[in-house]
This record gives sequence, structure tokens and C-alpha cells, in this order.
Amino acid sequence: MFTRLASLARKAFPIEFRLVAVAVATGLLSGAFYLDESQDLATAVGIVAGVSCAIGSWLGIRLYLAAARFFISWIDAIRKRAADLELQQIPAQRPGNAAGRQNPRRSLAMLIVLISVYATPVCLAVFTTGAIGTILSTQLGSSFVAALFPATLSSLGALVLVVAVQSCYLWRVQRRVASSQRCLTRVQPVLPDPLPTEVLDSNISSAERIVRRLTGIGQPAAGQTTA
Repeated sequence: MFTRLASLARKAFPIEFRLVAVAVATGLLSGAFYLDESQDLATAVGIVAGVSCAIGSWLGIRLYLAAARFFISWIDAIRKRAADLELQQIPAQRPGNAAGRQNPRRSLAMLIVLISVYATPVCLAVFTTGAIGTILSTQLGSSFVAALFPATLSSLGALVLVVAVQSCYLWRVQRRVASSQRCLTRVQPVLPDPLPTEVLDSNISSAERIVRRLTGIGQPAAGQTTA
């Protein structure tokens, strides 16, 4: 019975309790800075900060989870093409027949890609929160808009950068696999080592699990059925 009531409550109010608690704390702290000026101003600032934090963080996290699913699906597609290509190679050239597959070294480029993976949910949540806060702060005055707008643009730039890093990496791996497929009719190519892509996949999944645990968002329906 309590589980059913909790499910109905989540449907009626989709924002997770942890996000609401953080939003309330943010609103109270933000409003406290303006108590010396005006109680009405402090109340208005607290409401704007709380609402923008609650809705913005919820929207940003939901968008991030959708983006993570997209990147994982992209990696799965690359894996399928790589597996098909590996089956067409002569046995002596298949990576599985080697003495032992070594773990890829974490190059600087790979380190940057992995950093971008864990920075994506933060950048997305900060951007959506800042965007909603900027819109709502138009009711408070131009000084508030002027303070929030540059921060929102900065978070948008950071978001575009981290998404571009991951997209460029996957695009390069996909091109390498496609190039090997085109060369298959002329020579027997050696398949590019797909392990770096597996590293990226595991880190995206890890970042997704961390976000879900921190925010209290449950696993997706597919994950629940397979668990």
C-alpha cells in the first residue's frame, strides 16, 4: 500500500525529494543574503532561487539521462559493426587469438574524454538551473539578470564543449571501423582495438549510476527488468 502511495505521489509531483530538499536549502540561503535590504526582496529571491534550482536540476538531470542513453546506444552500434568486422577477419588477425589483450593506456586524450563524461551532468544541471533562474529573475530587476546571464552562458559553453568531446571521440572510432570495412574487400585489415570505447561505455554507465543514486532517481524500466 505504501509503495503504491509513493508511486502515485511521484506521478503527481515528479521532482525527487532530494532535489526538493536541495532547492529549499538553496532558496533559504539565497534569501538570507537580502534580509538586511528588504524582507520582501529576500522572500522573492528565495522563491526564485528555490524554484529555479528544483525545476532546473530536475530538467537537467532528465536531459542528461537521455543523453547518456544516446551515447550508450551509439557505442553499442559501433560495437556491433566492430564485431561483424572481426568475424570476417582471418583467424590469425583476430584480436581474440592474440596472446592476451592488454588494457589500453590512459592517454591524455582519453583522460579528457573521461573527464567530460563526468562533467556532463553537472554542466547540464547548472545550465538549465541558470536558464530558468535568469528568466525568473526578470521579475526582480535587471541587476539580477545581469548577474545570472553570464554564468548561464558560461555553463552553456562548457556543456557544448563536453558533449562535443565525447561526440568527436565516438565519431573518430566509428570512422576507423567504417574505414576497416571498406578496406576489407582489398586486404584483411586488423580491427582497431575497441577497448577504449568499452572504457568510455563503462564510465558513462558509472556516471549515470552516480547521478541516479545522488538524486534518488530509480533505474530505467529496462534496467529494472534485467536486474
